[in-house]
Amino acid sequence: MPTVRYEPSQQKSARDNRAEINEFDEPWKSAKMLMDYRREDDGGSGINLVRRELGDRPRVATSEGRCWDGIWLDEYGAFHAGGTEPMPPRDHHVVLVAREHSSYVLQQRLGQRFESACRPGDLSIVPAGHETTFRGRLPAHLRIGLSLERLREVAEELGRSGVYARPELANVFRAQDCVVDRLGAIMSAELLRPAHPAQDLLMESVATVLSTHLLRSFGTSMEREGRSAASNVAAIRRALEFMRQPLDIKITLAELADASGISRFHLSRIFKKHFGLSPIAYLERTRIERAKDLIRRAEMSLAEVAQTVGFADQSHFTRRFKHYTGHTPGAYSREHARKRLPS
Repeated sequence: MPTVRYEPSQQKSARDNRAEINEFDEPWKSAKMLMDYRREDDGGSGINLVRRELGDRPRVATSEGRCWDGIWLDEYGAFHAGGTEPMPPRDHHVVLVAREHSSYVLQQRLGQRFESACRPGDLSIVPAGHETTFRGRLPAHLRIGLSLERLREVAEELGRSGVYARPELANVFRAQDCVVDRLGAIMSAELLRPAHPAQDLLMESVATVLSTHLLRSFGTSMEREGRSAASNVAAIRRALEFMRQPLDIKITLAELADASGISRFHLSRIFKKHFGLSPIAYLERTRIERAKDLIRRAEMSLAEVAQTVGFADQSHFTRRFKHYTGHTPGAYSREHARKRLPS
């Protein structure tokens, strides 16, 4: 097995590091092969299995139990890794970010052995589907798990005029990257805050930024498949058809993307191109137009109108109605209703 040893004084760029290891990259393993490493009680993510296997490690913080979509974070203190058995392949990409110095860490992956010191900010990338071995003093570090689906969605959006198929990340033993380091710090800081819906939205954005940066800086080759204008129109039509469900049913962007057959990112982009609005904004505007019609008919109370068009919270309905019309529902009713609404 070839050995590469770097002294602490040697400085390697991320580009140099990737060039050294690309020749050891194995062909991408299929989703079916990755599924063989999952357990039925694991929710399909594999992250719970990893946490059980690393249960004896000094974990000091975790995103476990939080509703973060497609990204997971575990923060570990320093410990000595002396095992000789490799960790099994994972069904998600792993990014490790060191938080302190270590005099010696050994990594083995993809037929290569890598030995070096470690400094704060050093990152390692373990691509999904590959086993790996660590030995030596592992410093305090962040372990970021990134789902294949998240990376695929971002790769598709990056295609702009098409779809990037089978996105992959390079195997990286050691690199310095200030963007990943700062994103890791943001994630770590969020673990100090209580869970909150705003945090879930923030972390979805962080996952997108991280995926985009990793594909740009550490991505391997991707096969591009063209997407015609006709297929974009067909996808929009499928999304519009899905929107014609009863108005009181809540519809999410993920459901619209599933119905249209394309990613959330691509659906949002082509919707804005055609209508000047995001899919959810288009849906909301459509429902506000329906609400205006119901108010003009004066057959329901304003609370019933709000519920009929999918707003369970009347105060939220009032805010959104004013956003689109410039009037509150009450003011609009006084000006346009055919008769007084029932109380």
